[in-house]
Amino acid sequence: MLSWEVTDKRIYQLLKHPYQVDKSVVEEMTSAYLEFVEELLTYLNGVKDNKDIIRKLNSAHIEFATIKAFEESLPTENNRLKVVFLDKLITLVEKELELLYRQMEYPRFFINIESEWKSPICVNPEEIKLIDIMELACGFFYLMSGLLRIDNKELYLTDVTRLFEKMFNVNLGDIYKKEEAVIKRKPMKITEFLDRLKSAIIQKSKDEGFWQP
Repeated sequence: MLSWEVTDKRIYQLLKHPYQVDKSVVEEMTSAYLEFVEELLTYLNGVKDNKDIIRKLNSAHIEFATIKAFEESLPTENNRLKVVFLDKLITLVEKELELLYRQMEYPRFFINIESEWKSPICVNPEEIKLIDIMELACGFFYLMSGLLRIDNKELYLTDVTRLFEKMFNVNLGDIYKKEEAVIKRKPMKITEFLDRLKSAIIQKSKDEGFWQP
């Protein structure tokens, strides 16, 4: 697990102690702020436990808010710069918390399968047609008790077909026309690809000597 403590950060140490404002202090404060942002985003992208992230962000918010309250209770020329950076840091932490809560509430809008995972599989178009893949997708979708959404919301045909598209690196186009093409086929052909899959499994069982009719 990535280690991240707000009290260890350079920006925290600069804000915690008194100083005289000059050009070098402004430059160091700016550098420390940018360093903090980069380290925070690295931490957020590397940790999967939302409880841990929320606790760390809450801790950072409390630390920065406490320093700000102290500085504002004794206003001077020198602490104006501190308050500006504290406002930026507190806003950053609040926005990241808000983003995290939205991600937890609406996970489907934060899933980017294409950037996170690329299937190593493609189909031989001479052996497997797009309608064959649609036949598989329809079969899974119609078996409603077999598939559930991870967020417990309603499952749509688009959810299933997009996964098959990613898995096989294909574009099914208008999925509802493809679905219609599947279910309008003649009875002998309506599960043509599934029948081929069944035959292939049976043949493998026979080849291995397990098949007992």
